[in-house]
Amino acid sequence: MLRTTEQKKIYIQATCSQNYQASLKLEGITTTIQKTQQSKAEILRKYKKYSQPES
Repeated sequence: MLRTTEQKKIYIQATCSQNYQASLKLEGITTTIQKTQQSKAEILRKYKKYSQPES
């Protein structure tokens, strides 16, 4: 079983991701599973670029 805090964190992250993918599938949303190595800052920068109004 899970003995260390690190093992528990890894298990929770994996389970959360699997549950999210399953929820999308139940709603009829098809996705491709992509594991990203981007940092949180890079991801936020990407979405801020799209949310800024065009001038």
